[in-house]
Parts: sequence; structure tokens; C-alpha cells
Amino acid sequence: MKIVEVIKIPVRYNGETYQAGESFEMEDEYVNESLVNVTGEVERGPKTIREMTIAELKEYATEHEIDLGDAKKKDDILEIIQAFEADKDEIVDEDRKDTPEE
Repeated sequence: MKIVEVIKIPVRYNGETYQAGESFEMEDEYVNESLVNVTGEVERGPKTIREMTIAELKEYATEHEIDLGDAKKKDDILEIIQAFEADKDEIVDEDRKDTPEE
């Protein structure tokens, strides 16, 4: 994702029209440097699970020792990972209940 500034001709992007001199965020693949100047990069944190590709989800599952079984579709893989994460959160919450306060 880039931060761009319109050069001369108004630019329409994601349903909005931007005039010369205006800046906005634009996906890298849509940047046309004859229409806009790139003025910066948008810093992003790590991807959320929903933003990950199937390959990234499978890698995530392997790293966290999550058994995906026969799941092949993104929605099925997401469901398994989210169930695992929910179970993990419940275990952490239960552990906190058992810990005496100081």
C-alpha cells in the first residue's frame, strides 16, 4: 500500500475522486506514476488470519501444531484455526482463574 499524491488530472479510486495535490492510500498494483506521485509507504502490522492466503494459513497451522485434517478450502481452514485459537484462549482464561491473586 502506497501513499500517493495526485499530480494534475483528478483521479478516481475506490469510488472517490481526488483532485490535484490531494493525497490518499492506494494499493501498489493500481499506482500509475503518470497520474500520481508516490510519497510514502503505509506501514502495516502483521496480517490477520482472515487476510492470509491458503498457503500462509497452512504455514501458520504447521507453526502452531494445528491439525487441519482434510481441509482444503480457505473457509474450512479458517474455521479449524479459529476453533483452535478459541480453545487456547479458554485454557488461558481457566489457568488465570486457578492462579491465586497476590
